[in-house]
Amino acid sequence: MKGFFALTEPKRRRYGVALFVGIIAGIMSAFVKWGAEVPLPPRTFSGGRDEFNPPFLFLRDYLGIDPTHTVYQFSEHIINPVHITHIIFSLVFAVGYCLVAEVFPKVKLWQGALAGIIATVAVHWISFPLLGLSPSLANIPFDEYLSELVGHIFWFWAIEMIRRDLRNRITHEPDAEVPLNSPYR
Repeated sequence: MKGFFALTEPKRRRYGVALFVGIIAGIMSAFVKWGAEVPLPPRTFSGGRDEFNPPFLFLRDYLGIDPTHTVYQFSEHIINPVHITHIIFSLVFAVGYCLVAEVFPKVKLWQGALAGIIATVAVHWISFPLLGLSPSLANIPFDEYLSELVGHIFWFWAIEMIRRDLRNRITHEPDAEVPLNSPYR
């Protein structure tokens, strides 16, 4: 198995485990992503632009759901369920990552950091501006896209740590690309 786009052996893939682990990793890593936004807030609230986050705008503009009308209270705090959207996005990306890792092991490069970089570029730097959910990179301060980049690297690193640990514990095997007789099990 050589090359960047090398595939694992089909008989070594564990899609059911990947789906299960992806759900767990998605929920847990959503909290990692939120936590990364505390020291590195993703928006500067400058320039007079719409200051809602992209998940809020996606719900409002593309799905017709106004998250401001569906708040709930927990521990005397008013919670806007737009945060649930972060968990949903995290679930989708974590499950996708775990499934892809079963087939294309190089997605795990740098313990998932490469996937975090790719997600940042593809989603925040390309897709969101094209969908009108955020300004283009040329129109936002450097610290905003730096925050997203660092947050996504931590997020995917957490997904990968959870993925690898749980997959290996559940299957009692190394990852699909590692030979079963390898001393690196």
